[in-house]
Amino acid sequence: MAPEHESALLAATGRTDVVDALHWIAEGRPVSGGDGASILTAVVAAADSGFRGADAALRTAVRSALRSTLDTSADLVLTDSIVPPHRYQAVLANLARRTPSGTLSDITSATVMAAQADDPLVIETLGLAAGLSWRDLQARSLARGVPLPGDSRGVWNPSQVLGAFRVIDDIIRARVEPQLTGAVAARPLELLLDSSEGWDVIEKLRVDGVAYGTLLAQRDVGSAWSAHRNRSNNEISRLMVRRVLSALDDHSVGYWSTEGDEPVAKSFLGGRAGVVGKPPGQLSVVTRRSDGGPGLAVLVAIARDGGTARKTAATLLQLPKRVAVPAVLVLFGTGWADRGESDDLVRAYGGRLYTEQTLDGLASLAACVGAD
Repeated sequence: MAPEHESALLAATGRTDVVDALHWIAEGRPVSGGDGASILTAVVAAADSGFRGADAALRTAVRSALRSTLDTSADLVLTDSIVPPHRYQAVLANLARRTPSGTLSDITSATVMAAQADDPLVIETLGLAAGLSWRDLQARSLARGVPLPGDSRGVWNPSQVLGAFRVIDDIIRARVEPQLTGAVAARPLELLLDSSEGWDVIEKLRVDGVAYGTLLAQRDVGSAWSAHRNRSNNEISRLMVRRVLSALDDHSVGYWSTEGDEPVAKSFLGGRAGVVGKPPGQLSVVTRRSDGGPGLAVLVAIARDGGTARKTAATLLQLPKRVAVPAVLVLFGTGWADRGESDDLVRAYGGRLYTEQTLDGLASLAACVGAD
């Protein structure tokens, strides 16, 4: 092991023996002196050199370094984009008025086509009545050979409206067969539990309402806010990048970024970082050295759970080799600390891993790049 790594371990723990220092770290005792990146790198070096107790120390050090408390499920963004209930009610009422009976019981594709031409929310509303998110409805329709518009509020042609309504109508009328033996075809909870079918049931729900218990059951099987969170993931990422920029501003570090007061294109950012090939989606900031040149390539990744962290880590491990300047990784979310892949990330990024709790350390490092 290199002398500088040994010195970092001893200084951080106050021990006089490397093995003793590793045991100190493995036991979760406090460390001091030096920056977090140098300590992580030193523990990795000890593990790679076969020091006794180094693997346990590495796991403890990584868990401590990546202990992000950010739970992305606790906050909501873009709430002004949520469709209010009265809009759905208005869509259904408009559809009912267009039928001969004045109810949804005898809704037809012609009714839907006419209503969709006046209100782009019609198909999306009926999809929700069938228990389908917009993404689910797109997939079901595409499987039948009818691709829908990329945006539900976009331009529709008659064949798309007809194709989407057929998917919805088959679900409401219970005409979809399960694909697996012993399973049942997915239908809305309020129809499935009562074995109800047909548009007269939807009309009754529209007029009489749904019990609060049914709403709670829907939340249980559907995970409240999950669809909205999926739609607003990009906004969460932008807010996290702005957090990094705020730390850099506090240390008077210049940068180029896809966010902030002077955002640049991802391709420009990739050029400044010397990225080989297409710039990765996680590349969000390139810091500027004091001489104006590029300093650090800052990649930002968010993972609420271990599964997401595992999938994202596979991509992140390849990125430092594609960047011409030192890469820094900022990991937000509770999914990172307990993943075995995080040990490999420490190696790949030379210990330069940070969370929302250690952004000051990242900014301090960026301020020193090119300062000599």
